[in-house]
Order: sequence, then structure tokens, then C-alpha cells
Amino acid sequence: MRVTKTPTLTANAALAPYLRVKITNSKLVAADDTDKEIGTLAGRVLAADDSAAVVPRNVEGTVKMVAAGAFSQFATVYGANGGKIDDVSNTNEIGVAMLAASGDDSIVEVLRNADNATLGAINGKIVIDDDFLGDYPAAASALSGQGPVSWAKLETVGLGVIHSDEANGVLKFVFDATAEIAVATLFMENSPFDIDKAPIFEARVAIFDIGDDAKLDIDIGLASDDHATDFEAIAAFVAIHLDGNSLNIMAHSDDGTTDVAAVDTTKDAVDNTYFLVKIDCTDKANIKIYLDMDGNGYVRVASATTFTLAAYSGALTPIIMVEKSSNDTLADVRVDRIRVQCDRN
Repeated sequence: MRVTKTPTLTANAALAPYLRVKITNSKLVAADDTDKEIGTLAGRVLAADDSAAVVPRNVEGTVKMVAAGAFSQFATVYGANGGKIDDVSNTNEIGVAMLAASGDDSIVEVLRNADNATLGAINGKIVIDDDFLGDYPAAASALSGQGPVSWAKLETVGLGVIHSDEANGVLKFVFDATAEIAVATLFMENSPFDIDKAPIFEARVAIFDIGDDAKLDIDIGLASDDHATDFEAIAAFVAIHLDGNSLNIMAHSDDGTTDVAAVDTTKDAVDNTYFLVKIDCTDKANIKIYLDMDGNGYVRVASATTFTLAAYSGALTPIIMVEKSSNDTLADVRVDRIRVQCDRN
């Protein structure tokens, strides 16, 4: 099969020319700020399901891109939301602008960086990406380094963290109908991600049983440590949060100085349906939280709230913690994948 320099693909919606794009559910969508795009649009897409030519990201020479704001000639540019670029630093460095940008939606030529498709030592990142395909032991058994990433788990009675025998590799965080204090937590003992090195957390999760009482708490995100009974007692954290008996997704943070109480993201989980969460700590004083509920790309949520870890300096672990306090509510939370990256120390 002959592969052309500008392959033609179907778009999910109308798109402006020269935007950075990625593939979601087999269709082109605009790439978000830290997404590694497959390329840029060669022309305008007028409507959903129209075809569009894509200039691949590894093409030689310069390529046209769309600015999200003004910046100077020869500025280093980075990914911005909506398929655009900007000179605001994040973990997705695109290249060097050959022309100055006058403002939002202006078009500039960009000389891309050499394409570092493989993360890790090549481009100075540290990355964990776990699909939970390993033979994880039953509840109340230590993980002992099972799987590609060395996780730890904390369980106090209940059923705890168990491997689900289903496609993709999935961990289940489950409670039975016994009235008791119970915890099921997955985390990393060594907390390898430095808050001052722009960590970005992503996970694919689902709620299969939200329980029947608000004494059930579910938290998914980054934290400075684990805790035996209470996620909010951890010194520093930023996470999405659900209460039992409600599929409403909230978000909160605490850095030991500023405690941002859980706020409504206006997004609700759908029972037995996976969704994506991304927590971008590139700016630790203004952490951005994104959700993708339907496979159509991340959407920033609770943008009017400033989630912050500004007062915290130290290491973080990815963490999923399900807890209940003296109640017989059930729970079934499933995690299909966790990915975290940050700059190296």
C-alpha cells in the first residue's frame, strides 16, 4: 500500500485549517495542549464526517500552525488547547516559530523539533504507563512488584483491590455489604513525581457500583502519600472525587496552606462506562483538570476554581483511594489504565 505525505482522514466535526489534530474513535479531533498530535490539517473541514488531509508531524521543513495568542518571532512554542500553539511553557514543546504571531487565530510557520515519539530518557521525561495486564494477586496480598510498574496497595477489611479477569487488564476496588470502616487504595511507595517538574496524570476509570450512602468516598489523582482511613487527611493532593450514591464528579486540592473544597465539575459518570481524567500540574499554582466522558477529547472542567499545590514542594504518587466509614454500602470502582509523566530532576 502506498502511503502519501498527506494522508486523508475523516474528521469528527468542522475544523479550521492548520490545527494540530489527533485521532479519537477513528476520527480527527483538535489536539489539546499536551496531546502529541499526529499532524496538522492541510485545509479547512466544513462539517462532521468530511475528509481532511493531514500533514504528518514528522514532515520535513516548516509547517503552518494556528496561534492561541501573541508571541515573538523565534519564540519556542508549545501545544495549546483547541489544536493551537502558544509560547506558554508546558510539557509538549512543538518547535520554533519562524514568524511572530499577532494574536489568537493568527497563522505562523513553525520549525518542529526532532520528533521524540518515545518518552523517557530520550527527551528528559520520566513516565509510567500501566495497563494492569500483570497477574495481580488477590485482595489482602501484597503486589510484590507485579506488572510493569511497582505499585503498593493498602486494604483494611472489605474486599480491597483485586484484579478483574476481563479485557484490557483492569483493577477493581470493591467493598462488600459489611458495616465497617474499609479502605482500598493503590499508590506508589516511592512517590516518584516531583510537583516542581510539571507532572501530568491521566487515568481511564469507571464506576460500576457507586453504593447507597455518602459515607463512601472515591478519589483519583495525585497525592503526597497514602492514608489509612481518610484521603483528605493526606498533606497534599489534587484529585477528582465522588461521594457514594451520586455519580456527580467533583474536584478538590490541598497543599497544606490552601484547602480547595470539592467543587462540582458539572460532569456525571455513567454507570458501568469508562471515562478519562487528566490532571495537569504544569503550573502548580493553577492546576488544570480535564475530563473526557464520551471519547470526543478532553474538556477542561471547573475552570473557575484555582486548584493549587503552590505551597507544596516534594514528591507525589498517583493514587486511587476508595473508603467508607462504618457503613454497609457496596462499591465497585475500576481502573483500566494510569499514565503519569514529568520532567526529570
